[in-house]
Amino acid sequence: MLETQIVDKELEQLKQGVKNLLGFNTFQYKDSYLGRRFDSRLRVYHLDSYHAYWELLQRDKVEQEKLLDELTINVTEFFRDTPVYSAFQQDIVPLILREKPGKIRIWSAGSSDGKEAYSIAMVFVDALGEQKARNRVEIIGTDIDKDCLMHGSAGQYVSRPGLIQTDIEKQLQFAPHPENYFTIDEHIYTVKPFMKNIVHFEYHDLISGQKKKNLDIIFCRNVVIYFTRELQEVLYQDFYNSLNPGGYFIMGKTETLIGESRNLFTPINTRERIFVKKT
Repeated sequence: MLETQIVDKELEQLKQGVKNLLGFNTFQYKDSYLGRRFDSRLRVYHLDSYHAYWELLQRDKVEQEKLLDELTINVTEFFRDTPVYSAFQQDIVPLILREKPGKIRIWSAGSSDGKEAYSIAMVFVDALGEQKARNRVEIIGTDIDKDCLMHGSAGQYVSRPGLIQTDIEKQLQFAPHPENYFTIDEHIYTVKPFMKNIVHFEYHDLISGQKKKNLDIIFCRNVVIYFTRELQEVLYQDFYNSLNPGGYFIMGKTETLIGESRNLFTPINTRERIFVKKT
């Protein structure tokens, strides 16, 4: 019991230290998530306590960067959970193209290296064609990881067959003609310029950043699950306020609306976690 109390106290001290030292607000995240990230760094140095790691962290600038990378770790794929994109393509895209005559504004929140944002773009290009999609669709990819944002803006991805997370060719099987969207040179996939006219990236902190407005669709998938319950409720309210009347919200397959947020959205496809804003 005493040992558990010591670990808990050291974890709280490390969280506060990281917040002060690196400006990363650890108190917005679940302790289980932070514990896994911290523990992986402890193993690198064969340390046995959070206190020992904090002592190292304060004096090691390289480790500070590595910890930030660990805390903002991004796991993403093109068309991740393809049934979600199938439902979106078949049920939502035709509706919004019919209901919204002007520019359609879409937010990929927690966009990592851009694969989600470009996946959404491909769905609209397939439905509209290149020129109409450029005129009618605007996709904003946001993240707090600046390296990921640079990667997304560059739009170049290396395919490494064998693992689904790195096998770009396999991920793009959902897209009928990948060569329409990418210049392909052996295992290097480079997003074509017209796609970059549809998608742009910007730094944004979901919690402390300026609230977004006038959006028609929000994708925020497999991001909110790492936050505390209280913060999840705040974010769902923010998403509701950011959406135009009749706007759509797509969340992760393992995530769920909680508290008062359950009264803000009507499910369109419960299985694939697609909702519409209540008006």
